[in-house]
Amino acid sequence: MAKGASKNRQKSRQQQRHDPKEAAQNSQAARPSAPPVAPIPDGLFFLGMLLMIIACAVTGVLVANHLGSLSLPGCRPGGACEQAAASAWGKLPGTNWPISFVGLAYFVGILFAWLTSKGGISPQLRNVVRIGALISVMYVAVLIVNRHACYYCIGAHAANLLFWLMVERLQSSPAAAWRPVVTTAAVFLLASAALGATEWQGKKAEEQRQEDALAESTREIIEASEKAKREAEARKEAEATGEQVAQDSSPSQTGTTSVVEGETNAADRPWQGGFTGRYRWGPEEAAVRIVMITDYQCPDCRRAERDLTMLMNARNDVSVTVKHFPFCTDCNPGVGRNMHPNACWAARAAETAGILRGAEGFWEMHKWLFDQKGGFTNTEFRELLERLGYDERQFTDVMQSKVTLELVQKDIQEAIWLGLHYTPMIFLNGKELKGVFAHEALSRAVLTLLATNPTPATCENDQPPPAAQKYIDDWREGEMRMPGEDVHAWPMGVEGAALHVVLWGDFQEPNTARADRIIRDFMAGRSDCQYLFRHYPVNQLCNRMSQLTKHPNACRMAQAAEAAGLLFGTDGYWKMHDWLMNNQETFSDEALREACRTMGFLPDALFVKMDSEEVAQGIAYDADVAKRLGLTSIPYIYVNQRFVPRWHREGDNMLQKIMQAALEEGTKAGK
Repeated sequence: MAKGASKNRQKSRQQQRHDPKEAAQNSQAARPSAPPVAPIPDGLFFLGMLLMIIACAVTGVLVANHLGSLSLPGCRPGGACEQAAASAWGKLPGTNWPISFVGLAYFVGILFAWLTSKGGISPQLRNVVRIGALISVMYVAVLIVNRHACYYCIGAHAANLLFWLMVERLQSSPAAAWRPVVTTAAVFLLASAALGATEWQGKKAEEQRQEDALAESTREIIEASEKAKREAEARKEAEATGEQVAQDSSPSQTGTTSVVEGETNAADRPWQGGFTGRYRWGPEEAAVRIVMITDYQCPDCRRAERDLTMLMNARNDVSVTVKHFPFCTDCNPGVGRNMHPNACWAARAAETAGILRGAEGFWEMHKWLFDQKGGFTNTEFRELLERLGYDERQFTDVMQSKVTLELVQKDIQEAIWLGLHYTPMIFLNGKELKGVFAHEALSRAVLTLLATNPTPATCENDQPPPAAQKYIDDWREGEMRMPGEDVHAWPMGVEGAALHVVLWGDFQEPNTARADRIIRDFMAGRSDCQYLFRHYPVNQLCNRMSQLTKHPNACRMAQAAEAAGLLFGTDGYWKMHDWLMNNQETFSDEALREACRTMGFLPDALFVKMDSEEVAQGIAYDADVAKRLGLTSIPYIYVNQRFVPRWHREGDNMLQKIMQAALEEGTKAGK
């Protein structure tokens, strides 16, 4: 019987060898079955895609702001986005890599991985999403604690957290488990490389711009120094012979004219005597006299200070004085936002040391403050006062008194009069040094100037021009560029006029309306001017260059102006233009239709033309040209083919003065 059972088993094994298909089926039946694939429902798939697109878009705004693209609400200089980016959490730890770059690369990587995961979410990708959500929670907490109301940051993290919650609802599918993660990593690396290359190119371009400005500015300072040297020698010779010395009032080789009429009197200046600070380091008579307007919490000021210290330790023919411009609302309400919260107290501490111990005390405190990056705790400050031998009560009383506040605010008023809009602002022998953000700009400029053997002098004749002249000079010294022909042009004025103004703007934007009114008022009744308005609506419906829709009616208003020009010519365009500028707040299609009747236009024809491809192309073309030229904000103005960096100054019609200078320049060139 046992022998028979053995024969049966042998027969069964032989049958399995002869029937492999049956054997495989038996083997598979013996193993546990794999879990079923769980595809992502269409609704959730598209929701996830939308959330990641939103995260990419809002993070892209932060990246664009970092790279210097269009300034938008919340991303303006000193705004919440800039504050968040400048904080310790704004960079990848241990590097100078912006967190916005990391975020954008991550969101783009997740978006691509999601698009390839329609068949199901893998456990590995779910874990990556969980890590991303955890990081978002951490950054939201940081934003709350630091009170950085960065709406773009909040939007990106909110989209990421909603995406994570949605992913948690999905059933895992082991199919292609690592492929989505590999996709995320690959896209992350590619996006990071692209962002790095873009930033590198931008930095190189800015470095070159600073180098060019430094070289040009140094040349102008040398020319002014040589002119002063010739005049001094002529005076000495005249004194020896008893002759009268003729004053040289000719403009410099750069074509810069004298300062604006009405602002040249010494009584108009906010300082008496020569332009200098209260405490000098170096000889009273020096070949090069440096005045630096600074902020103890400003990183660029700290770099300039290191450069200055090395220079002063190596030279005995250079002097330096300091003036304060803290970007802090405690003593400087004009800055609007508290960018450097301890800068006012730092400046007042330096002034206190100067009051109590003169120049030696001022410079001792000045150097310590820069070593501390302008920030210090009460404990650190008490320890410093004790180490330096100050009476803490006396020092504190003086520092908190009106005396130090008034001294700092006096410097602030002088800086405003000079047209300061960044720190450090540096003057050599009374002339502003530009390109100060170039590497070791200050020492290089000083050594180049010293190589020309300038005559040592006091600060008596160092008198920089006021802001009004600086605004004009900044425009005049800009690179001449052709703004480009308009595909649909309806210029006000004559072709080939001595003054030619081009303004890119948004019909719903208040500053655009203000600049437009100044230009048209200036040109009223003149036959030697031409004005061209070009479109840059801050609305993504008609302007793909814009990163945000800020003005909901901007596209309809631009379309109305463009359509009026196409249908009714130049006169029709300017009629519509004027009505739009005067009805920014009340614009609607109904109001426009009623206005058409009063202007003698056919409303139906206008509305049909507004929605035409021809109008859309005209608006898009204007926006594209502006971005290629480098538009970062509106209104974006060119006068005689030169960009106007700053056109508005409180209480002063600077745009009118720039146009007047351009008109005089253009008239002379045409003769």
